[in-house]
Amino acid sequence: MTKMTTLTRRAATAILAGVTLIALAACVPEPPDGRPSPLDGDWVGRYTPQSMRVMDRPCTPGYGGIRIQDGRVSGEATNTYGASYRISGHVVGADRIVGNFYFRTRSVGSLKGHLVKGRLVGNYENVDGCRGSWVATRQ
Repeated sequence: MTKMTTLTRRAATAILAGVTLIALAACVPEPPDGRPSPLDGDWVGRYTPQSMRVMDRPCTPGYGGIRIQDGRVSGEATNTYGASYRISGHVVGADRIVGNFYFRTRSVGSLKGHLVKGRLVGNYENVDGCRGSWVATRQ
């Protein structure tokens, strides 16, 4: 391979990496801007799996609460076995949230939701393949 061919390939790779990075950045939701949101407040609710087992693993229902303040989402959920999960995320637009939940320090799933008739409703999926829905009301 000639020196010019190697340089051309490296340049093409660098350009492709740059275009990929720009495309990925365009897909990421904007971070919260720190201003109050119509969703600000304390919310409590329940989550329910679509099925009780996925590949011989239990999918459990549970309950929890979140606080939304200045575009940031934080909270905790507990399943029927007593395992607790930390929730972290942010507000997107005027009436939607996205986030993740963590067991200890490990991310174990994602959630999203939106405001419907005064309630937050959404769905979740964990790393074991359990999926379900959740609903929360403002306190």
